[in-house]
Amino acid sequence: MVLVHGIGSSGAYFGPLSRLLAQRWRVVVPDLAGHGRSPQPARPLTVDEHAASVARVLADLATTSPTGAPAPLLLGHSLGCQVAAALVAAHPRAARAAVLLGPTTDDRARSALRQGLRLARNSVREPVSLAPVQAASYLRCGPRTYLGTVGPMLSDRIEDHLAAAAVPVLVARGQHDPVAPRGWLARLALRVPRASLVGATEVPGAHHVAQWSHPGPVAELVEAAAAT
Repeated sequence: MVLVHGIGSSGAYFGPLSRLLAQRWRVVVPDLAGHGRSPQPARPLTVDEHAASVARVLADLATTSPTGAPAPLLLGHSLGCQVAAALVAAHPRAARAAVLLGPTTDDRARSALRQGLRLARNSVREPVSLAPVQAASYLRCGPRTYLGTVGPMLSDRIEDHLAAAAVPVLVARGQHDPVAPRGWLARLALRVPRASLVGATEVPGAHHVAQWSHPGPVAELVEAAAAT
């Protein structure tokens, strides 16, 4: 399983979830270019460029996997959903399924101001324990990469990538996620040839960073997708 984080973040906020998944799966948590432990690129990358970078990680994993091992499952969060969607559209054999948790960017709120306000509303509702983890990730990312990624994130049309997806896609959100409203997920699901949108894809009680606050229910979603 390969977990892809969102803008400004790093693989650190997948910690509780990755520990649960690692009980049964090989879990790989790459940091996108300019984030976390990855070096800063010459310029901030586009969504498609991030997807190509993750595709290279998957190709490297394939060379070290046993013969006949299935392709990995992708879990994207926030901007990581856009990266995962671009990846499965451009590289249909790279992953066997994708789970999109809290996907950005809502087609009815594609502006830096509206997204910023939604993130601010969400931040005060997340567990206090998440704050130092995210603060450290934002500091490592820095304003150049963060701000330089906002434009490509807003201009990317995840719905178009998902329309070309050739693998099963599960779209999910925290029950109280202001960044990925329920209506946005419903519209996304209509664009995916092999999408699933049922009640179980809403994590009860969670906000945007459900993998940190509710790792158990999110692990169950991922396990269910892996079984498809």
